[in-house]
Amino acid sequence: MILRTLRLKNYKNYKSCSLNFNPRFNFLCGDNGNGKTNLLEAISMLSYTKSFLQNSEPDCVKYNEDDFEIAGEFCNASGTKHTVHFSFEKSSLKKEITFNNDVIHRFSSFFGTFPLVVLSPADICLTAGSPHDRRRNFDLLISQVSKIYFDDLKSLTKIVKQKNSLLKDNLAGRKYSDESIYDLLTLWNDKLSEISSRIILKRIEFINEFQEYVKSSFIKIAGDSIKPVIEYKCDIQADVLDKDITAGRLTDIYRQALKEKTQMEMIRGLSLVGPQRDNYVFSMIKNGDRFDVRSFASQGEHKAFIVALKISEYHYLRDKLYSSSTGEPLILCDDIFSELDSNRTEKIAGMLADLNQVFVTTTDPGYINIISKYIDEKDISSFRILNGIAEKNP
Repeated sequence: MILRTLRLKNYKNYKSCSLNFNPRFNFLCGDNGNGKTNLLEAISMLSYTKSFLQNSEPDCVKYNEDDFEIAGEFCNASGTKHTVHFSFEKSSLKKEITFNNDVIHRFSSFFGTFPLVVLSPADICLTAGSPHDRRRNFDLLISQVSKIYFDDLKSLTKIVKQKNSLLKDNLAGRKYSDESIYDLLTLWNDKLSEISSRIILKRIEFINEFQEYVKSSFIKIAGDSIKPVIEYKCDIQADVLDKDITAGRLTDIYRQALKEKTQMEMIRGLSLVGPQRDNYVFSMIKNGDRFDVRSFASQGEHKAFIVALKISEYHYLRDKLYSSSTGEPLILCDDIFSELDSNRTEKIAGMLADLNQVFVTTTDPGYINIISKYIDEKDISSFRILNGIAEKNP
């Protein structure tokens, strides 16, 4: 998939902007604070239906304006053009997304149509942040491949929210007898068990496949002296997850775990069991010793791990979704080359040159010379970004 054009109106610091992109490599050059990342964020909203930075729509409206518009024209592998239009009105909080002029009513049906990978400085949270950050990242990735998983996540969020509301209300006011609250919680737990088992099985299937992608990408960046490892940690009978387990058996295990935690949940007023509490753990094996990335990796190793992770996401999406109607993913790289030594910069530049359409923000146009070692200059376009104005360099 290729993004041919992007048009903005009243988006962030852009009053009006219209750009035609190169189908291979696009550099967005300018000093910090001028709007480079805003362009990447706008592209992500056309693909994800929301900002990769998790900004709310009202925060994306230009100062002193009431609405914004983002429009993009994509072209798939067979040459067919598609249009996506995203509009938001602050006064009414009305959000509308159209695909080829048809309004999208169920985002799950659209998600993954334009596969996308984003690499930004905020991704340091993946190796140094909380379990929530890692779950969100992989949930976003898996959801582009599986609409069933996307819908299950939405159902999980709804059930946990309603169950927590019940627990908090009862804790605050003792609205129900012990027998009544147990009966009500059992109803929610039955639903939670079924959905949780499907989510967990999908995550296990994913991580078993994705591990090999990460190993391959990491070797190309850092050599074979360090081996990256990703593990999925679930708080219910972790040993069971290493075996060939059925959805029915896992549902029963969840149901029993929830039953055992019911009394503590009533005391805490909070749901304590479920995939919304699980974690992905990153580690490295170096000189025969295994260490946790979050606690012991150097700054360069953090960056190398994150870049390998994102390059792997690209290849995973490509392999899972490629067709004549979809094509390969886009990849957005926000300040990717900072904090990298020259050796790793060269290696990553070579890896990016093998990908589909790439967007890179940078304060240093000199990186264009590095990329040009690997692809023809006609396949590289650069844009000067200054105070919300984007112009293509000659």
